[in-house]
Amino acid sequence: METPSNPVSHTLLAQIAEAIRAIRFGSVQILIHDSRVVQIEKAEKIRMCHEADRTTGGSPQQPGPSRPKED
Repeated sequence: METPSNPVSHTLLAQIAEAIRAIRFGSVQILIHDSRVVQIEKAEKIRMCHEADRTTGGSPQQPGPSRPKED
């Protein structure tokens, strides 16, 4: 395995860490070209709370399997 000639900067690591901290549910993708990070993508999922089920005394519904959004 070849060692990259360009070490990862502290700024880049901080940006990746912030992308991870900024979302509660979702994913972070790091795109690399020629051994260099060229893009950081994040996809956030928003989980919906079934508040009506709690106030009416009904049992909360189990959410179905989540599927990623297609572009």
